[in-house]
Amino acid sequence: MGIASSMRDLAQSIASSHEERTKTVAKVKEEASQTREEAKDLIKGFQASRKELKAELKEASAAWQGLTAAKAKKKVRRTPKWESQQE
Repeated sequence: MGIASSMRDLAQSIASSHEERTKTVAKVKEEASQTREEAKDLIKGFQASRKELKAELKEASAAWQGLTAAKAKKKVRRTPKWESQQE
């Protein structure tokens, strides 16, 4: 009877180990799913902030180009005093 009880204990141990592994695998799958969703949300957040930054940079670039164009128009050749005195 010693072998029978040892076999029964061994079978129960195998069955319980299988159940534990199954639960662990299910838990890992759930955590992976949550991590994927969090990563997707993070990427969406990065994309949104990148779009905002792009718009700000575009606006700043346009403003800068407007300023430099205005400066170029205002830049007038000044006549040195010595040239104006010779006339």
